[in-house]
Amino acid sequence: MTGARGAAMLRSPQKETRVTDPRRGARAPGRVLLVEDDRPLREMLSEFLSSLGHEVDAVGTLDAARGRLRARSHDLVLTDLILERGTGLDLLREVRERDLPVEVVIMTGHGNVETAVQAIRDGAYDFLTKPVDLRRLEFAVLKALEKRRLEDHLRRLEASSRDRFGELVGVSAPMRAVFGLLDRAARSDVDVLLVGPTGSGKELAARAIHERSRRSAGPFLPVHCGALAPELLESELYGHVRGAFTGAERSRDGLFVRARGGTVLLDEIGAAPERVQVGLLRVLQERTVRPIGSTEDVPVDVRVIAATHADLDARIERGEFRQDLYYRLAALVIELPPLAARREDLPVLAAEILGRLAARHGRVVRLAPRALERLAHHDWPGNVRELEHVLEQALLACRGGVIRARDLPLPADDGSAVRTLEEVEREHVRHVLERCGGNKLRAARLLGVPRATLYRKLVRWGLEPAAPSAPRAPDVPPDDRPRPAAPAGLGPDEPA
Repeated sequence: MTGARGAAMLRSPQKETRVTDPRRGARAPGRVLLVEDDRPLREMLSEFLSSLGHEVDAVGTLDAARGRLRARSHDLVLTDLILERGTGLDLLREVRERDLPVEVVIMTGHGNVETAVQAIRDGAYDFLTKPVDLRRLEFAVLKALEKRRLEDHLRRLEASSRDRFGELVGVSAPMRAVFGLLDRAARSDVDVLLVGPTGSGKELAARAIHERSRRSAGPFLPVHCGALAPELLESELYGHVRGAFTGAERSRDGLFVRARGGTVLLDEIGAAPERVQVGLLRVLQERTVRPIGSTEDVPVDVRVIAATHADLDARIERGEFRQDLYYRLAALVIELPPLAARREDLPVLAAEILGRLAARHGRVVRLAPRALERLAHHDWPGNVRELEHVLEQALLACRGGVIRARDLPLPADDGSAVRTLEEVEREHVRHVLERCGGNKLRAARLLGVPRATLYRKLVRWGLEPAAPSAPRAPDVPPDDRPRPAAPAGLGPDEPA
């Protein structure tokens, strides 16, 4: 039963009125911390807010309010101005100093303009005078909660934007560094070289750069430089005039002309033949192309993004790739790490991919913990592309809404077993080799071991066929000769 004083501090509307969110058409409940030292009024306000669907946490003192804020999260604090051992303004300032994600509405029967202005300056959402008009209170609470939800949504979007770039997803330090470079590329118009193992997401990165750049309204046209014969690739890139070769019955614009105002992705640029490289150099230097069979240059307005999994430095050394073309392409080099180097991304990456696949197949599924654990222990030589393939196969194989470990098309012995140091070493060497495009000399330098040591390990692990005959003793460097057994985990050829 409530007292007369509490009833006097409420002003009820003449008829039952409920303020609704005009965009939702219904009230959106929240968690409200009510701080009011007048017990009858506190009970009446608590009952009123509960009737609106809100979860109410009601206390009568400033110390109790501080304790509740430490114990759990709230969406809104509705507090009286005058409290025992302090004021509602004190509570407001503490909330703002701790940067709590909560709105504050202050009520008072002793207010004046100066106090109200001070409260708003200190960060209060609203200032209500007693007796409290219930209709105004309902509206103030609803709008404060709406503001809180909007700010929470923006905060989630901001956090999400840090964890993704286009369709690339990751929370690991390597991927956050990549996202920073991709954003830098999107803000400029320089040509970009994307380097990374097969399946690491180079085309997704290129498309994301394009979609966030000033050229986003233009076309994005990819071409695989190793998928076509040299003459067909030239025609695809530069175009041709009628009669330029047998079957050329009409003129056709090349990719660089068709992509006017947009972006061209030269995928696997390392596989481009020498004659094609010459034309690419002209495009990058002069921004013109000469169609096959023509004597005239055609101006082009495109941004060029090249991608490769190969070691272009090694190809330059072997005379397979033009150094001047490399320098033109490498205005900004972005290296995408293999999936094995960013294992902490697996949960968010798997969830993202599975959500996309499930929507495509009209399913609602999730990964069981054991399935996620098994994914985490796989080596992923095929990187993100392999992960997507594995998840799609598992989605098709599973019954119900949960993908279990047995649904994953992974080797039977691949699972929760602890890997030996030898296995970890083998994985690391394989990744370094892949990064070096198979160049064993460069890989040995990066690993800090003699080339002969690397070769013997590759043979032992089945990653390299054995030579027809054993190498002669003089061919083995002195510091590569067998030594006494090293500590566990280091091969006999590595320094302890």
